[in-house]
Formats: sequence, C-alpha cells, structure tokens
Amino acid sequence: MGAARSLLRVGLTGGIASGKSHVRARLAAAGCATVDLDRVSHELMQAGGAAVGPVVDAFGAGVLGPDGGIDRKALGATVFASAPERRRLEAIVHPLVRAREAALAAEAAAQGARLFVTDAALLVESGTHLRFDRLLVSHCGEEAQLERLRARDGLSEAAARARLAAQMPSAEKRRFADVVIDTAGSIAHTDEQVAEAAAALRATPAPLPLGLPLERAAGALREGPPHGPRGLTPARLLAAATAAGGLELPALARALTPPFAGPWLEAAEGEAEGPGPEALAGALVVWCAARGADGPIVLAAAASLARLTHRAPAAIAGAVVSALALWDVARRGRVDTLASGALQEWAGAARARAGAPPPPALLDELAAAGRGQAGPGTVGGAAAGLCRGAALGTDALSSVLRGLALAAAQPRA
Repeated sequence: MGAARSLLRVGLTGGIASGKSHVRARLAAAGCATVDLDRVSHELMQAGGAAVGPVVDAFGAGVLGPDGGIDRKALGATVFASAPERRRLEAIVHPLVRAREAALAAEAAAQGARLFVTDAALLVESGTHLRFDRLLVSHCGEEAQLERLRARDGLSEAAARARLAAQMPSAEKRRFADVVIDTAGSIAHTDEQVAEAAAALRATPAPLPLGLPLERAAGALREGPPHGPRGLTPARLLAAATAAGGLELPALARALTPPFAGPWLEAAEGEAEGPGPEALAGALVVWCAARGADGPIVLAAAASLARLTHRAPAAIAGAVVSALALWDVARRGRVDTLASGALQEWAGAARARAGAPPPPALLDELAAAGRGQAGPGTVGGAAAGLCRGAALGTDALSSVLRGLALAAAQPRA
C-alpha cells in the first residue's frame, strides 16, 4: 500500500509577531527549501495570477484593481464580513495555493532537496497541519508578541491586544508542535535553535509506506472497536480521509454525526458520550501505514484526531498511547511488546503531548493484549487482528480498504 517518496515535508507556523518569518529565513539560509504560502496567495492575486479570473467571476469586477490584479481591500470588504463569502473565496484560492506548493515541493525534490518547509500562519486553525511530517511552531510569550506587534505595526496597546485575542493562544498552538522554536530570547539564541532543528530535520528520513497487507489492515478493523466517537466509525474515518486526500480535520469534522461545519477546534463541545477517541486508533494506524509515517507522525495524528471529538487530556492521551502501541504491532507483526516496558514509554509520550496520563484501564487492556488476552471489539482486539489478519470480501469495509490502497499510490499534496 503506497508509493515511496524521499522529501520530508515540514510545516512552520506561529502566532502573529512570534518570529516565524525570521525562522523561515534562517531555515532557508541553512539550505532548506522553503515556501511562504501567504506570499504565494498574494502572487496568485496579482495581475496575471491564476486566481484573478475565478475571483472576479465569483465576486464581480468591483474587486479588480486598476493594475489588473485583485484589489485586496475591496475584496476584503466583501468577504471578511461574511463567513459564507469567505468560504467561497477559500474554495477558489486554497486549491491554487496547494497546487503551487506541490509544484515547488516537486521541483525541490527533483533538485535533490531532502526536506521542504511550508510557512503558513494558520496551519493548526485550518486543520491542515497533519499533511506534514513534522510541525515547527515559532513561539514567544504574549507580552513579547504584544511589544513586537506594537513596534512593528504602530498599534495602540488596545488594538494590539485585540489582534492577539483574535488568534489561537500561542501556548495552545505549542501543543501541536513536534519542534518549538522559542524566539523570546536573543536573535542569536533563536538562530542556534533553528540551526539545530535544521540539522535534525535533514537527518530525518522521509517516511515510507509500511507495506501493510490489506488482510492485516482488515483484521485490525474487524477485531477492533466497531464504533467511534460522534459517529466517526473506523471505516468512516478511512473513507473520509481517502476522499479528502489526507487527514484534513475540517473534512473529518463534516463526517461526524451530526456533521460539524464550523472551525474544527470547536467540534468537541463538553464531555463526549459514547466511544473514546482510542476507538479510532486501528483505522488511524492503517491510514498511516498506507500513506507513510513514523512514530512522531502517528503521535501527532492521534492527538489531533482525538482533539476533534474530545477535550479531556486523559482521553487524548489514551488515543495517543493506543495509536503508538498499534503502530508498533503493525511494524513488528507481533503483540508481545505491549506487555513490556515499551508500553510505559508510549504512555509517557502520550502524557507529554496531552498533559495528562492515559486511563489505567486502557493500559491494562493493551498489556493484556500483549499477553495474548485480547478481547473482541477493543483496542487490544485491533492489535490481535493486526497480527492475525482477516479475509477481504465484497462488503463496505473491504471496499474502503481497497480504495485506500489505490489512493495511497498517488503522490501526496
């Protein structure tokens, strides 16, 4: 399942006035191929840009500037006061931006680049951060952001605080990071961190598809939990991710019951009833095996997917430890590691990401599976099914798995 690739894709994000642009510049100076998606979007709106015609068709000639490009102020007056109009604009521009990004990444790979960094301010908020192999977050404290923002844009304190309040808090965004660049100190200290990150990323191999047989994937889903949180069953998760071309969280939010069309981070309201997010660990591991992943990718994907339906840190930690355990089973084809000290290491990693330990009962269940005592319809059952496998048939689940195998053979956007 899947096609080989050699380019490590890295996302770079951060709050306003957090030093993100400086971090990207230093990564570029260190020899990393980079792209600024905000700049790409601007270029598409300039005279001759690919977005000009479609945007004028959608919003009228009043948004066309005298130079033949889009008058961004006129367009902003139309779209930013209306969520439906903003979504209509995004539906036009975002695919064009993605296409340009993909072309630049392919060009970098053809020239021998080992990694490609995409700089975008709202990767987490837009729910598109899981298309990257690693996520870097540029971070400084709120007071440092405030001081820099006022100095840079000449804003009053009240105006600067209002801009900060409109964004995701930097501390929350850090929870999604694989690497945090702390820009609160001196420029020299920031540059040292960037140099270390660039060296580590260059030494990180691009993940390859695992080559998991479809029968083993079917075993994980047939013997694991049949239901998932908010109606997002394992099979439905795979179908939605395949249709979207990735773990695009807004698309997965629309696959919930009832569908959620707002910002994906607002989909989890209160304490969710029914299955916990660990019920999706088997399907998530099957997806990662097909598309290419490693431990950090599985960890990040499990934490974000859990955040779609749950807010409780313990529930998120349970999803992470389950995914890491099943990923180990998928790679090794055996369950005995689940009864070893490795389970505690995974639990520690889950706690570090979620801010709370995973539920003890879930750890007991995974350890029991490692001793060959897996119960059907549980995460432990998914682990056993990953080893034993199950026959493919003509049912909906088998169709989903075959569709995933075909989609995995296509290059990632």
